[in-house]
Amino acid sequence: MIFFCEDCGEKNDLREADFKNGRAVFRCCSCQYLNSYPVFVPLKQTDILFKKIQSTPGIIGAFLYHEKNHTITNHMPGVLNEADLEVLGQYLTGSYLVAQSQYPDIHGVMICIADKYITINRVESDLFVFVVSKTLPLPDTIQDFMISAEKKG
Repeated sequence: MIFFCEDCGEKNDLREADFKNGRAVFRCCSCQYLNSYPVFVPLKQTDILFKKIQSTPGIIGAFLYHEKNHTITNHMPGVLNEADLEVLGQYLTGSYLVAQSQYPDIHGVMICIADKYITINRVESDLFVFVVSKTLPLPDTIQDFMISAEKKG
């Protein structure tokens, strides 16, 4: 990941190992200024959800989409690249937010595209989980988990 120094603006390339406790703390490679940036770390409950999704027949895949940071976690087949997920995430979270602005009690949206069902749930204010399946309804364990994740978020 690339971070820019808050003091001099120099570009710093950090490895994943440089992140601890949800922060990127580093000395600038140019001016030695100590920088500390908050970085997004996926929720533990979403990790559990992805494990359940991967072991459930009929589920094609899932991904987390953050409104500002875009695709966070990708458990989708290789047919969909990052650009595809960005477009899906951007437009479908927009649709979700428009629907929720009219009907505040909505907790999820389902869209059918090419005989595949995409279910979208909000798990935090800016974070959404997308589950793509071959059939509906999603298994109760996954639906219940997605709804409870939203209530906690």
